[in-house]
Amino acid sequence: MFPWNKNFETGIEIVDKQHKKLISLLNKLAETLVQDNHLESNRVFDELTDYANNHFETEEAIWIEYFEQDSWLSSHHSAHISFLPKVIELREQGTNQSNYEIIENILEFLIQWLAFHIIDTDRRMALVTQNMQHKEKSLEEAKCISEIEMNRSAKLLTNTILTMYAQLSSRSLDLLREKRQHQDTEQELNKTNLQLRKINAKLKNLSITDQLTGLFNRRHFISVFNRELKRAYREKNCLSLIMLDIDLFKKINDDYGHSEGDRVLAQVSKKLKSFCQRPTDYVFRLGGEEFSILAANLDQQGTIEFAEIIRKGIEQLNISNKSNDIIEALTVSIGTITKIPDNTDTIDKYMSIADMRLYKAKTLGRNRVISSD
Repeated sequence: MFPWNKNFETGIEIVDKQHKKLISLLNKLAETLVQDNHLESNRVFDELTDYANNHFETEEAIWIEYFEQDSWLSSHHSAHISFLPKVIELREQGTNQSNYEIIENILEFLIQWLAFHIIDTDRRMALVTQNMQHKEKSLEEAKCISEIEMNRSAKLLTNTILTMYAQLSSRSLDLLREKRQHQDTEQELNKTNLQLRKINAKLKNLSITDQLTGLFNRRHFISVFNRELKRAYREKNCLSLIMLDIDLFKKINDDYGHSEGDRVLAQVSKKLKSFCQRPTDYVFRLGGEEFSILAANLDQQGTIEFAEIIRKGIEQLNISNKSNDIIEALTVSIGTITKIPDNTDTIDKYMSIADMRLYKAKTLGRNRVISSD
């Protein structure tokens, strides 16, 4: 049901061993679909959830040595915490369903969650720990290296998921044909194809979406930026990059706790998304408390006005931040760049200029927009 792929390996032996065990238990649960054995499915389900909790403890014991007090660790921990309640919710919602339908819903969630969590989040964390352990890099250096490596791995992620899903789809169809051989084949295949399209759409969405905020992630940022940069160069139109960072965000986590920090990120993300109404506006969470907006066909003045609307909009959320000694509310600092690209322009060049201006906004007192040198 869920074939193991070598690209799931993180390079950390105990983590990889436990991931294989989790997938093995998931496949056991799938076998109960054929057996239609309610007691056996309950036993395997309990074994899987117990093992998942033990695995999460093992993982976090490894990460905490390298990510102590870092937002990556808190986000990873939040993902672990949300896992079991979601599975239990799916199980309890199925009180009026057959055992087959209950397990099918749980399997759909487990396959999506495990595939993305292992190949994206865990591999990213593992890359950081390995660079810190073996190459003696600092945490920030290791995180940068990890992000670059994961961006290079975008094609690997897609190919792995598509390969796994092709095998999964084939096996699922065979199973459904066997289970319902006395029923209307055409009707069942139509139903199955609908489910496959939904799962495929969800997997595709997971690969480009930040789990916490629902915004596009850094991987999709690179893809969209490359496309829009070429389009703007070809059509001789302006392309604007707006980089923003939540001011004093670490203090929010320290003062109010990481769960509140996650809630703040979600609120800010929702507000940013509401500002991006044009088809040519894209908003991304690059990581931690850093966000970016890519906007086509905005001139310099239009970009400045747009950035000011964003800055004021975030301030007007009136999110408490007692560490802000000026207005005691959550604010953002923003750096922008707007230009018609030439043949020397790259993503790195755009980001370097926007980052420099963002840093300048921070040093000048935060809660401001810098759009020129």
